[in-house]
Amino acid sequence: MNYEFKILTLSNDASFSISLTKECDKYGFSLIFIDDKTDIGNEIENNVIAVALFDLSDNTLNSYKLGEKIKLDYGIPIFGLLNEFNKNIQKKARDHSFDLIFTKKMLLKSIKEVIIHVSKE
Repeated sequence: MNYEFKILTLSNDASFSISLTKECDKYGFSLIFIDDKTDIGNEIENNVIAVALFDLSDNTLNSYKLGEKIKLDYGIPIFGLLNEFNKNIQKKARDHSFDLIFTKKMLLKSIKEVIIHVSKE
């Protein structure tokens, strides 16, 4: 890829975070863990392709509001992550401007393909 690729992630799931770190490392993707106080603008530069991943299975995170704000302010793709598919959460995520919803397991298995697809958009 000609551009650096950054994955901004909001998750408290330690096991998923470790697995995601390993996958990003394997493909050379930059992984940044964020919280609702992080200045996202500092992480997104003109020459960077970025996506944001939000754990929707954790009710303690403010994923919907933050995801919607990032989508509005920066226009980057916002992906929701679930432990298991749930139609109600999926609908709520779409209503809050999320682009795609994956299970965590599905994302980990296909992260390279997802990144290549997004970078071509």
